[in-house]
Amino acid sequence: MEILRIGDEVSYSPWIGGTRRATVEEIEICPIGRKEGRSVSSCNIKKHSNGVLSLSDGHWCYFDQVKTIHSNGR
Repeated sequence: MEILRIGDEVSYSPWIGGTRRATVEEIEICPIGRKEGRSVSSCNIKKHSNGVLSLSDGHWCYFDQVKTIHSNGR
């Protein structure tokens, strides 16, 4: 399972290419085609097909852009 929680660090692929690493500040499960949705504190990002993460580096990404979850103390 790919359980992601607020406060976890993720490695993700931004649209400009490469890989970045940042801390998750907000998780939203969204309807397909939307960027806004229901805020949650944790989520299985493989089970939900669409969602958005707000990140500490000032960027956001979709669930499918996450490459690795670096769990915070788990």
